[in-house]
Amino acid sequence: MHRSRERATDVIVRHLATNPSFAGIGFAKAAKLGEAFGSDLARVLADGDVQQFVPIVGREVAEGLIVAWREHLARGDTVVWLGEHGLDPRFAGKIVDFWGEEAPQRLNENPYILLAFTGFAKVDAAARSLGIAASDPRRLIAGAEAALYAGLDDRHTWMSNDDLVAGIRRLLACDAQAAANAIALAIEDNAIEACGEGWQAAGPAMMEQFVARRLEQMVKPPMMEDLIAREVGADEVTAALEDWCRREDLVLDDEQRQAVEIGVRERFGIMTGGAGVGKTTVLKALVALCEQFGRSVHMAALAGRAAVRMSQATGRPASTIAAFLKAVAAHKIALGPESLVVFDESSMLDLPTFYKILRVLPDGCRLMLVGDPGQLPPIGFGLTFHVLAEAGIFPMVELQKVYRQTGVSGIPAVSRSIRNGIVPDLGRFEGKTAGVSFVPCGAEAMADAIVDVAAELGNIGDEVRMLSAVKAGPAGILALNQRFHRIMAAGRGVWMGYAVGEPVMFLKNDYQRGLRNGSLGKVLAHDEGLVCDFDGQEHRFSQQDLSDLMLAYAMTVHKSQGSQFKRVIVPVQRSRILDRTLIYTAVTRATDQVVLIGDTKGLRMAITDPPSASRRKTGMLAQFSRFERS
Repeated sequence: MHRSRERATDVIVRHLATNPSFAGIGFAKAAKLGEAFGSDLARVLADGDVQQFVPIVGREVAEGLIVAWREHLARGDTVVWLGEHGLDPRFAGKIVDFWGEEAPQRLNENPYILLAFTGFAKVDAAARSLGIAASDPRRLIAGAEAALYAGLDDRHTWMSNDDLVAGIRRLLACDAQAAANAIALAIEDNAIEACGEGWQAAGPAMMEQFVARRLEQMVKPPMMEDLIAREVGADEVTAALEDWCRREDLVLDDEQRQAVEIGVRERFGIMTGGAGVGKTTVLKALVALCEQFGRSVHMAALAGRAAVRMSQATGRPASTIAAFLKAVAAHKIALGPESLVVFDESSMLDLPTFYKILRVLPDGCRLMLVGDPGQLPPIGFGLTFHVLAEAGIFPMVELQKVYRQTGVSGIPAVSRSIRNGIVPDLGRFEGKTAGVSFVPCGAEAMADAIVDVAAELGNIGDEVRMLSAVKAGPAGILALNQRFHRIMAAGRGVWMGYAVGEPVMFLKNDYQRGLRNGSLGKVLAHDEGLVCDFDGQEHRFSQQDLSDLMLAYAMTVHKSQGSQFKRVIVPVQRSRILDRTLIYTAVTRATDQVVLIGDTKGLRMAITDPPSASRRKTGMLAQFSRFERS
């Protein structure tokens, strides 16, 4: 108990020093308060006797300290509670935001509510210190929830009964009967739900049920919506599309025409296709026809670069999905039955993001998802686009004919093989040319091989980029960026790690600057600041802004989604995340040349093994089946 009180005092000292609500209290004064009052600091603050603090911090600061502590009493008590039990006090704000003044009481009643913020082992230790027994129903329910949350950490939203029982037994160190009791109690408490032959935590289950119900409503619109929105006939679409093709001097294949018709006529539709099959051409036609028929089109993508490319292809505004959701919430975008929302790079949509999207779309609003299931799955949990594309119950078309990349490059054929799990026949690297080649080498020589290949290709940081699966390690993006910085910036003036002409990436969404997370630019000048060009616009960055930038000779494959480069170099090193979707995504970022460098066996295994998306366990299809039966 003595040690826990010391811990709590340290936590309060840090809280006073770092929380801006306590004006005039920095680390030095906070430390003096800790020394003066020790484990009684929280009690003395709660007593509110200003005079006790005056000799240490002065009257003005002391008065402000007492007022702020009273205003943040629940947060302060929560900080103390967390500190006494060895838990991170940074959770205090979120806990109080959720439970308000009742937070400390709630924590004492059931500390397992903290599972939303931290791991089971730490919460369980805190609970046991409060006298909660191993067989307590609160602990058993928490064990079932935590086992499902562990699956969620691996991006699964569904777990088989056997896996759930095993997970509970591992967490609670209990037998199978106790695990079965935990499941029964969790069901009664509405903490978990049955789904098919398995189980889901309440949150993911609710999201997937909502998605299934909402999409079913969209493909079966109520009669009242039919009266509000004018339906466009198939003949009208055909005639309008013929006129558009003549004006644009373009010829669309049958699949592209079908995609346009789905976008115009259906309330929900899906367009899939690999690299270079003309998805952006379809978008351009779709936007033109929708506007001709009096409909507004709103385009967005998860990645900033993908949004820029949508805008460039169609000549219409496009935003990130985050910006779109923010604009809808602020009523800056009016959506209705005559609105079509189009999301590109939809393979990147995780369950929470897709849930948020469907929550903000009003009844009657139309939605089209565009993407490539062969690309990387979402970073977050769940799987949406891949499941919807394979469900076979929604209006959908797959574009197959390749247009963007010339057959000479060989990239279309290689990428199709990789997408289908077939190891392509890759030639030797022979310098700057078109096509896809492979340079075999061990992990210890990979970084040197990348530098050698890049030197032969030339124009590093402009035409040529490195796309890696990982950030760390000799062939990770951090080390590669620093290595190429030393090479490219040699003999030139460097300011805070950047030289003129170097490629950079912006790392957050900044609506005032008009820059998105993943925006790519180039350093133009530096003089008490960094001047960078992003898509023709100059932006100045102070030293304090540099945390929002990074060198971009190399980037992760995830960050490259939505971008195109003339030539890419791809380190191939075995890792947990290396699979065919990552290699396919990297290869399809190039228009002319791809050089894969690294482990031959690792490359073969990554391409032939099932992709990570196929290993994700979700309840989405079961939810659709549930609504089909009802």
